[in-house]
Amino acid sequence: MTVERYNSIREAENLLRETEGNGYASQTFGVLRSVERSFWRCLPYKAIRHPCFAVSCALGWIRPFRVYAVRDMRGVALCAPLHRDEDGTWTVVSDDINELDYVDFLYAKRTPSELKAAFRAAMSRMAGDGIVNVTWRYLAEDSITADLLNGWPHQMIQRIQNVRVDFPDGADAHACSLGRNTRGNIRKTRNRLRRDGRRTSLAFYSNVGIGGDMKAHEASVLLRRCREIYVARQKSRYGHSGWMARLFFCHGSYIALSIPGDYSFVAAFEIDGGIGAYMEGYVNLSRKALEVPRIAINDTFKRYSPGLLLVLETLRWLEANSAIRTIDLCRGDERYKLELGGTSYVTRTVCVKTEELP
Repeated sequence: MTVERYNSIREAENLLRETEGNGYASQTFGVLRSVERSFWRCLPYKAIRHPCFAVSCALGWIRPFRVYAVRDMRGVALCAPLHRDEDGTWTVVSDDINELDYVDFLYAKRTPSELKAAFRAAMSRMAGDGIVNVTWRYLAEDSITADLLNGWPHQMIQRIQNVRVDFPDGADAHACSLGRNTRGNIRKTRNRLRRDGRRTSLAFYSNVGIGGDMKAHEASVLLRRCREIYVARQKSRYGHSGWMARLFFCHGSYIALSIPGDYSFVAAFEIDGGIGAYMEGYVNLSRKALEVPRIAINDTFKRYSPGLLLVLETLRWLEANSAIRTIDLCRGDERYKLELGGTSYVTRTVCVKTEELP
């Protein structure tokens, strides 16, 4: 096996796309590239906190992104996208405020022994390049990397609860499987909408062939409206306010840069033409799942439980237009996620010393 090093995600674009299309990808190239673009776009904000690091990056003294590719006789077996943090440590690519919920290497379809050899080769090259520690944030416990690390030295720093909604038997069957109280709330909400004469609809956009005839420019208009809801939600719940917060959430973060774009989607539950609730994220074709790092409701329509109806209507949309049968609501085990029939699972923050691997 041979190991190649690339100094940016853009340099390794073809390799990342090749691995993504022929193996087990926890991230898409579109997501990885948008994280890199987000870093440079947000450099003025980062400079306020870490001026020396920001200037070094801008002048090219420090390259904050790196990709290692392991090749065997059949081509690329593994791609390892890394990001250098402000303190000099290296993490598998994640964004600055940790909205990116899945981080891992990208693996081609190989036998377990071949994947283990590729993993060892990549880590050995990193050690030779002076990388001492490699960190995964939000590594799924059922991932290939987690399996490879089983029995190998590593430090588990944090466990994070997540929730996903699976509906293998269809949307109606899933709705029938919900708890008695949830089913009662759904009936009350729908009756309230009818009694008030409200018109509802679901607007859905994706560029990966999941139904619908919405154009990209129409999706951009929809997103601008939706993100106003998100900004208001961030202000009321977490105190993120002001022009810098608005610029970041609407224009600077990796999500804002890549949606609508590669492997992305937006779904909005509309009430009388207004946004009642919306979610945006990524279509992971390898996992056959929608990954939802952003979801928000409009408090104006709170009495109609728009978040609940948004998810249920999206389940129906997916059943009619795709093979996707999972909506992954990602981090947090809030009650509403579980009431939607969600299943809890764990991701971990894991740190590995490259020189300690056998």
